[in-house]
Amino acid sequence: MAWVKTSTGIEIPAPAMGSGTVTLSTLVNAGRNANGQFIGQVIGDDKFKIEMNWSILRPEQFQALLNIFNRDQGGKFVNTFTVYDPRIMDYRNCTMYVGDRTGTPIMVENPGVGHPRYWKDIQANLIEV
Repeated sequence: MAWVKTSTGIEIPAPAMGSGTVTLSTLVNAGRNANGQFIGQVIGDDKFKIEMNWSILRPEQFQALLNIFNRDQGGKFVNTFTVYDPRIMDYRNCTMYVGDRTGTPIMVENPGVGHPRYWKDIQANLIEV
């Protein structure tokens, strides 16, 4: 099974070794009273975030990743993903939006008119809604 995939079956490439950081954020409504005592309360379920990066991808791999979120190409900003959740040690469906996507083109043929042959240092974050 893919590490992360959309509910429609599009598999996201496995992230680079040392990548794929999973963060669980607990939302709290505030901080401390006048005596410095904690008075905040949890205001919702924990939110799941996956920080992914890839050392290098072929143009068609990068394009497929970007098109999951590209509304002009039939993608959506918010998608349902099947992700591995370490809290349950199993996969679950999770509705997530994407953060910034970045990549650096390398080995450009015919500079000015060509296309990248590879992309490096690609990054994307998925954040639970």
